[in-house]
Amino acid sequence: MVQLDLSPLIGARPGERLSFTLDEGPQQLDDISVAFLRGLIQFTRVQGGILVETWVETRVEVECSRCLELFLYDTVLELEEIIGLGGRARPGISYALTEEGWFDPFPLLREQIWVNLPMKLLCRSDCRGICPDCGANLNREPCRCEKKIDPRLAPLAQFLEK
Repeated sequence: MVQLDLSPLIGARPGERLSFTLDEGPQQLDDISVAFLRGLIQFTRVQGGILVETWVETRVEVECSRCLELFLYDTVLELEEIIGLGGRARPGISYALTEEGWFDPFPLLREQIWVNLPMKLLCRSDCRGICPDCGANLNREPCRCEKKIDPRLAPLAQFLEK
């Protein structure tokens, strides 16, 4: 868990800035595993809060939508978000500093990772998936089940045999 001290920005004039370089190794962000988080987080004092701007590279462990195997997915997190001051979240502002002026960027980055992930993640573009009957991963092994004919197409199969 990373805590950033933003207390100098609490009483600062709008436009004052603080920047932090993020270079973290493997992390568990609640339900997301990342191999690394590298980039820049900039905080700017604005009217009524602090503007957070990030450019962070990461590699996320995800599950393929077809074969259900885990693989690593690279993404860049670019975001702009307003955070509240002194533990006071307001309507429309989801994140806030603690009373002492500390801020944990990981919940915000976790949310942005989920937003950046594609709807259907594929380990590779030609992923063959799994057999719906025997569950074999068709990328690693052939299907072990007998070829079944859809009962709706059985009359057609009989017609082709003649």
